[in-house]
Amino acid sequence: MAEPTPISQARSSKLVTIGQVLSLLTPEFPELTQSKLRFLEDNGLVTPQRTDSGYRKFNEADVERLRLILELQRDRYLPLKVIGQFLADLDAGKSVALPGDDSKNGRHSRVITTKNVTKIELIAETSITDSLLAEAQSVGLISDEPFNASTIEIARSIMKLNRGFGITPRHLRGVKTAADREIGIIEGVVAPVLAKKEPASRSKAAHFAEELQSHFANIREELIRSAIAKIDD
Repeated sequence: MAEPTPISQARSSKLVTIGQVLSLLTPEFPELTQSKLRFLEDNGLVTPQRTDSGYRKFNEADVERLRLILELQRDRYLPLKVIGQFLADLDAGKSVALPGDDSKNGRHSRVITTKNVTKIELIAETSITDSLLAEAQSVGLISDEPFNASTIEIARSIMKLNRGFGITPRHLRGVKTAADREIGIIEGVVAPVLAKKEPASRSKAAHFAEELQSHFANIREELIRSAIAKIDD
């Protein structure tokens, strides 16, 4: 993605309606809707002017700001919280790096939240499409709303796999099956610990579960790494 034009440099006296904004941006972002634009406004990411009748009016700076927000979501898979902080720093005149870059592995930083979100918020946060979300729910990768932080990460990864490699949730049935089997093993190990009803039982069980999950992840990573190494041979 090209470096964005500083928002402060995008100024114009021309005002456009929300429908005209949609017409300007949908060629680049086909899944954009008026609901998404209103959601971004409700979250303080853009502040259009209002007429006496209450209609939204966007100037050129607003449109460029929206384009930047949508690019950061689409190309860097950033949560709105991170984008909002980035924009706040820009508005304050701070010199900030474009978010989403990890010098070590190119991954975005995960933002941990305990807040559950609705379907509209999940789509706005991850850019997942209705069809991909429905398919992910049908194969058990994503449950019904409200959606938690883990669901946000799963939805973001599903979008990344689909856009980058054409992989759909149906291709991930095996991943879900493997995860369910690992969960079954973990539950079997911690069940006797929880059955003791001792004061430290729950914390001990949680510790065991986390350690088991870590070992499973290491085994899975090494198996995949070994298979990839054979491709390079």
